[in-house]
Order: sequence, then C-alpha cells, then structure tokens
Amino acid sequence: MAMVHVLFWFDVEDCTVTQSDDAAKRLALILREHGVRGTFKIVGQKARLLEQRVRYDVIDALREHDIGFHSNWHGLRPQVAEYLAPLDWDDGAAEFQRREEPGLDDVRRLFGDRVVTYGQPGSNWAPQVFPVLGRWGIPTYVSGYGYVGLHCQPFWYGGVLCTSHMYGRGPAGDPESHAFGLNFELGAPGEIEKHKQAFLQSHERLSRRGGLVSIMNHPCTLVLEEWFSTYMKPRDLTEAGYRHFADFLGWVLAFDDVRPTCASRLPDLYPDLARGHTFAADELAALSESLRGEISFRRLGDVAVSAAEAFGLLVRCLAAYAADGALPAAMPWSDVQNPKRGPGVPSAETRASWPELLEAASAVAGFVAREGRVPDSVPFGGTNVAPGDFLGAVGGVLADLWRGKPAPDEVTIAGISCLLEEYVDEAGARSGWQSVMLPPGFTAPGLIELAKLGAWTLKPAVLIASR
Repeated sequence: MAMVHVLFWFDVEDCTVTQSDDAAKRLALILREHGVRGTFKIVGQKARLLEQRVRYDVIDALREHDIGFHSNWHGLRPQVAEYLAPLDWDDGAAEFQRREEPGLDDVRRLFGDRVVTYGQPGSNWAPQVFPVLGRWGIPTYVSGYGYVGLHCQPFWYGGVLCTSHMYGRGPAGDPESHAFGLNFELGAPGEIEKHKQAFLQSHERLSRRGGLVSIMNHPCTLVLEEWFSTYMKPRDLTEAGYRHFADFLGWVLAFDDVRPTCASRLPDLYPDLARGHTFAADELAALSESLRGEISFRRLGDVAVSAAEAFGLLVRCLAAYAADGALPAAMPWSDVQNPKRGPGVPSAETRASWPELLEAASAVAGFVAREGRVPDSVPFGGTNVAPGDFLGAVGGVLADLWRGKPAPDEVTIAGISCLLEEYVDEAGARSGWQSVMLPPGFTAPGLIELAKLGAWTLKPAVLIASR
C-alpha cells in the first residue's frame, strides 16, 4: 500500500494583533492532542515580540513542534525579492545572509538551535537563498510558492529538499495540485467540505504511487478578517475555526494510508541516495548515454542525479581516461553546484581534436574539484562553449567508449537541448510579483535567469516506500 504523507505547516508572522499569538498556541495544542508534529515557520520580528510580550507560553507550545525560519522582518521593505533582484549569485547570497541572519539568530535563541526549514514571505522566492541555507545547516524549504517545480512533488534544488510549487503538471503531464491552505475560511459554514474535497483529489492520485500533500495555515487568519488589517473576526467564528481545523485533522488521520509528517522527517522520507554513492561502470555508462542528446536530471533506480552532479561525474571519468588510458571502474559522488553566470556564448558547432577534448576535460575536472560547481563556460577548440553543450559531447564520447568503440580523431560539440529551463515557472514568477507585499510594477527578470542556472542542481526527491 502506497503511503500518502501529509505536511501541516504554519507561517507565524502577524505582528499587528496580540490575538494572533493565542491562535498559534491553540493550533499547536490541537496538533499535540492529535499526536501530530507540525512545522511552524517563525519571523524574527514575531519571535522578538513574543519575548517582549512575555508570551513564553506560546514559545513553549511551538517548541514542541518543528521550527522553521520565515525571514527577519517579513512585511518590511525592501522585501527579499526586491533587494535580491539586481544582484548576482554571490552578492545576492551575501546580502541575504547579512539582512536575514539576525532574525534566524533570534528564532534559534528563543525556540532552540534546531531550525529545520525556511520558507520565504509571500512570493519572495529567490535562488540566491539556497547557498546560504546550506551554510546555515537548514536542510529543507517549505513554502507554497516558488519559481521552480517538479511534477507537483518534493524535489532537490541547490542541495535543499523543497516542497514549494506542488502544483502544475504531474508525472503523466496532467494538471495536479497537492498543496492547499486552511486560512480565513476556517469556521465558515460549508468550508470544511471544500477542504475535504481538495484533500480527496490529492489522495486519489497519490494513493496509487505515494507522495506528499502540503497543507498550510497562517494562525493570524483564525482571528483576523483579512490580510494587513486589525479587523477582528467575531469570537464565535474564531472558535468555529479551531473546531473546523481539529475536525479536518482528525478526518485526514483516519485514512489507513495517511501518515502525518513534518519538515525534520522529510529527508528520511526522501533521502538523497546519490550522496555518498559510488557509481559503478554500468551506471556511468547509462548516465553518459542519457545525456548524449539532451541535458536534464536523471534517475538510476532510486538514485537521482542532477545535471550538475552528472557534469562532475562525467568530466572526472574523461579526465581519468586521459590520465590512465582506461575508463574508471567506478566513480564516487561529489557535490557539484550550478554555474553562477550564463555562458555568454551562443550554442554553435565547434570542432577540436581528441587530445584537445581530453585536455579540456582534465582542466574542467580540476575546476570542478576546486570550485565545487559547473563552470560558466568551457574553453575548447579555440573558443568558449556552453557547459551544457560540453556535457553533451562528453556524454556521447564516454557512451561510445563504454561500448568498446575506439576514441575518435575529432570531436564535434554542437548546440544541445537543455530541458532544465522547462521547470522554471516564469509565468508563476511574474504573477507573484503582483503581490501587495511588493512595490507596484515590480519585476525581477534577473531572478528568473538565476533560477534557470540553479536548475542545474534540480532533481526529483524519490520517496522511499518503506519509510
């Protein structure tokens, strides 16, 4: 029986009314009564306010669950996407860390050192965040929105396990959505039936193959009538909302094939089996053959390999051939991240001799070992070529060598199809920029281009059925 895992998560962010403090506590207690560990993402400003208000009862209630970080100031400008929009990969990462780390420190100080997830405020997704999460030791990204998605299920991006963008096209290409919210409508007549129907639609699909349903809530919506206001709901509607949430929670848990989960358990459900894996010759040959005609992530059984990881593996294989005159019997995994800039050169046919390819592969393997990433471009044949084009050529040559064919006298590098950009939702990004949290007319085309570069690290998160 395939398991359907359900993630209940909460953005604890409202700083306008004290009643939202009580809402977060009540929801935490309801979860505890049902034996469910929730995931509470907390804004740094909110954490400081709870301390100033001496609401240690709220802090203690939330500490029984997983704690995440939800930015330092949340609603203040410049927003995360706003200040990162004009910055490149490295400068953006440095600026994000400078602005946001004080809030993370406060959340850790008050809620415990183990912060297990991050999710941006509103539509403020940005790719420069991911290297910083790695430095902070935050393994997961829990959100309802992002520029990147993969078959409406969890995925790896920048070495972080993500549950954002769980909507769009499923594995078969059909429209799917496995994320929804329980927010302002909680307690309103008839709304619980709509939430049950949304869950049933996800459950029907996922019960065949297993997967994750992401259900979010903002505690302030139990007590407020609308965003960015101090208009309060009537007390009876608020109390009905708590009953609605508790009833829905109990109903979901009654399914035999449903298991609640939380951010800290996601890496156990979706382990990255490529890490620490030694790839045998047959796996390397299959990987080479699959990258001959197009560049994307690949699956070798339960082992998922990003395009960046494949780049590292295959250039090291060819460099080993250049050094030893023979293909390696195996190759250990290594962490390889994305290019930081576009190649700056068009895809075009380039020819060079076999010794020139071996020399280029050895140089590139050295770069990857030093820098831990795919180069922005590759010097080859008297010019620079895009890394995707170079990977396609390396894959094709290695595939032939593993088949026993002789080394060629000349190698041709031609423009190759790169499928990675298909997983970057440009329309969704532009729609998100219309958020009231961002300035009117805000655009960030640079973030889309960086997201496409980051897609070199994209790969599916494979659910281990026995977990």
